[in-house]
Amino acid sequence: MPTKKDVERILENRDWKQLYAWGDENKSLYRQLMARIYVKDGIVFWRAVEALGVFAHYIEQKERNYALELVRRYFWMLNEESGGTAWNASEAIGSLIAHCPRTCGQFNWMLSGLLEDESLRDGALWGLGQLAQVNPPLVDPLEERIRPFLESEESLARGLAALIYILVRVPLDDFALYRAEGPKWSVPSELDQRLKNDQSLLEIYQDGELRSYRVQELWQAQTVAFWTEKLMIKDLEVELTVATSSLGLCWLGLSPAVEEEKSLRTWASRWLPKWFLIRKREPNGEVIRQLQEYLAGKIKVFTIPLHQLGTPFQLKVWEELRRIPYGETRSYGEIATKVGNPKGQRAVGMANNRNPIGIVVPCHRVIGKGGSLTGYAGGVEIKQRLLELEGL
Repeated sequence: MPTKKDVERILENRDWKQLYAWGDENKSLYRQLMARIYVKDGIVFWRAVEALGVFAHYIEQKERNYALELVRRYFWMLNEESGGTAWNASEAIGSLIAHCPRTCGQFNWMLSGLLEDESLRDGALWGLGQLAQVNPPLVDPLEERIRPFLESEESLARGLAALIYILVRVPLDDFALYRAEGPKWSVPSELDQRLKNDQSLLEIYQDGELRSYRVQELWQAQTVAFWTEKLMIKDLEVELTVATSSLGLCWLGLSPAVEEEKSLRTWASRWLPKWFLIRKREPNGEVIRQLQEYLAGKIKVFTIPLHQLGTPFQLKVWEELRRIPYGETRSYGEIATKVGNPKGQRAVGMANNRNPIGIVVPCHRVIGKGGSLTGYAGGVEIKQRLLELEGL
C-alpha cells in the first residue's frame, strides 16, 4: 500500500498511471484519497478531488457500480444519523459524478440539493460545472436551483453559476454548425448586463490547474463542443472525434477516443487557453452528417466552416491541402513548392502530421515520392482506405 508521501507525490504530478497501478493492487486506495480531501489546502487538495473521480472511473471499468457505491457512501456520511464525517464532500461527489456520469448521473438532483447548505455550496457548484462539461443534459433540469446564485454576494458562487449557464446553453447562436436549439435558460437583460460588466476575480480548478477568471469572463466563456462517433471507412470501423467552436470545425481526429480526447485537450490548452471543452453531439451534428455522406460516397466536397489554428507556415500548408481535388494526390515536394519552400518537404510533412482537422483538410491526399503512403496520424490503414474511397 502506498504511503502518505507516495500519494502526495502522485497528486503533485497528476501521475494517473501510477494511480492505476496501485489501484490494480488494492482498490481500497480510495480511502487515502478521501482522507486527503478532508484538508482544503490548495492545488494538491484539488488534485486529490480529481484523482478520486479518475480512480473510480478506472476501477469501474472492471468492477461495475464501484463509483456508485462511493457516491452513496459520501451521501450517507453527510447524513447526521451516520455518525461519520465528510469534509469537502460536495467537491468529491461532484468529481465522482462528473467522471462517471453513466452510472452516477442520477445523483444530479441530490448534488444540486447540497446548494442549500452554505458549507457545501461552492463545492456543489464546482461539481455541477464539471458535470456540465461532460454531460450537459444532466444539468439542464437544475436551472431553478442554480439561477439564484447568479446574484450571490460571493464572487465564487456568481462565477460558477455563470459558467454553468454558459455551458448548458450551448448552442447559443445561428451559426451553421449550431442549428439545434439549446435549453431555454435565460436571465433578465439587467442581470445579463450586470454579469457582462462584473470584474470580480475568482479562482477555480480546471484541467489540472487553479485558474483565475473574472465573472464577466465566465459569463461570456468561449466553448468548444466535441463528440466521438463510430463510423465505417469502407470495411474499417473507426472512432472519429470532431470538435467545433462558434467559428467552425477545429478538430477532426481518428485515433481511439481516449487518446484523441487527451490530444484535443493538449491542443486546446495551447491554442485556446481558458476556453472550455464540452462533450456534446448536437453542435457537431452537421459535421457528422457531412462525414457520413462523404464516407458513403454521396459528396466529394465539404461545406463546413473551419476554425483553423496553427503557425503561419502550417496554415499555408493546410490551405494548399484544401486545394487538392477529391480523387487526386500530391507529393510532399509538390506541396513544398506550392508554399514557396521547394526544399521543405520535411517541414511540409511535419505540418501534415500536425493538421488538427483530418479528412476535411485532406492530408491523406499527400503521398511520398514514388507513390508510397508514408505516415498518417490516423494510421496508414485509414489513409489507404480513404484513398480507395476516392477511387485511388
